[in-house]
Amino acid sequence: MRQMRFAGKVAVVSGGSNGIGRAIVQALADEGASVVICDLVDTHYFADRPQITTVVADISDASTAGRVIAEATSRYGPVDLLVNDAAAYPDGTLLEMPAADWSRVFAVNVTGTFMLTQAFARHCVARDAEGASVACITTGSARNPRPGQAAYCGSKAAVETMCKVFAMELGPYGIRVNVVSPGYIDVRQWSSAFPDRAPDELRAALVSSIPLGQAGDPRDIANAVLFLASAEASHITGAVLEVDGGSNAGRYGLRAHVSDGGASVRG
Repeated sequence: MRQMRFAGKVAVVSGGSNGIGRAIVQALADEGASVVICDLVDTHYFADRPQITTVVADISDASTAGRVIAEATSRYGPVDLLVNDAAAYPDGTLLEMPAADWSRVFAVNVTGTFMLTQAFARHCVARDAEGASVACITTGSARNPRPGQAAYCGSKAAVETMCKVFAMELGPYGIRVNVVSPGYIDVRQWSSAFPDRAPDELRAALVSSIPLGQAGDPRDIANAVLFLASAEASHITGAVLEVDGGSNAGRYGLRAHVSDGGASVRG
């Protein structure tokens, strides 16, 4: 039986048109929430659901955050939940990445997330809204990076640190701030944006590093977000929840090598 943990609640989800964001929007709406998506595109995927609307905007624009919160409030009422999922991630090595690409990643992933969270927090504090919640989507690569992703990994590490600070600052107002950190999630059935971004050999390598032996599903991340946003997580804030099939548990790619000698031999 479907739960209705968010009946009467209003959520804003940045980057909600495709991929993980789309799964989060669908899960929230399925449990009763009204949702405003903020994204660069409107895919019209939710066109038949009146409790979901899209604001086409760039979160790195300083005017966007206030406009999105105002639109959500005008259409559905006071906002209870913010999910920061929008991200820019052009790859590039240190020797090759243009400074403009680097700046764009941080403008969206860090500054955009900051501005949207700030607008939401001010909205909640002004109406004395205890029980409000923020969830930010980062990546396991923030702690376990790979070559060519300094901008993306660095920006998401910054978001994780920001969220811990925000959790401390907003806790006295009853506002919780948490992070969901995905591993490799196969979004191809949930997205019309960049479906071939990762070549098959990279996908295979990523799956081979997951102890559970399979890629994650966007709904796995949505389930984690809904848990952290729900009353069941009312005493959780400043946390980073890894949803990665165990890929960040250790060096799984290095298969076990156990010597014949016992502990006394190695002394």
